Amino acid sequence: MEKNKEKTNDYANYYGSVGMCMNRLDESISNLVAALKDSPEYRNYQEMWERMKQDPQKVQQVNDFRKRTYLLQNSRDPQVDLFTEIDRLQQESAPLRAQPDVSEYLAAELALCRMVQHINYRLMQEIDFD
Repeated sequence: MEKNKEKTNDYANYYGSVGMCMNRLDESISNLVAALKDSPEYRNYQEMWERMKQDPQKVQQVNDFRKRTYLLQNSRDPQVDLFTEIDRLQQESAPLRAQPDVSEYLAAELALCRMVQHINYRLMQEIDFD
């Protein structure tokens, strides 16, 4: 780091400090995290995750399913027929998703993801961030 640079409260300044404002934000974020961890959605997700971890092979299968789903949803290849590929993925993953522990885990994960998405959506709406 260069010497003789004065710290400022300017967030855009590399040498800046975050000051009192960031302390207040950190406290608010800590409260939000505590509320999220206290939610039924989070507790259910944690419970389902603990069950899933008992079978590493199943965890790997779920991770593979998630990866394929993500890649398919984000595919920009015009040669890929998304409807056909989604149907194929649904058929191939049906036995995995039919297992009660996997189904419950994926549902708990989705509920938690939707909660986090809602938090992000509200934050972006409230600060008018385009």
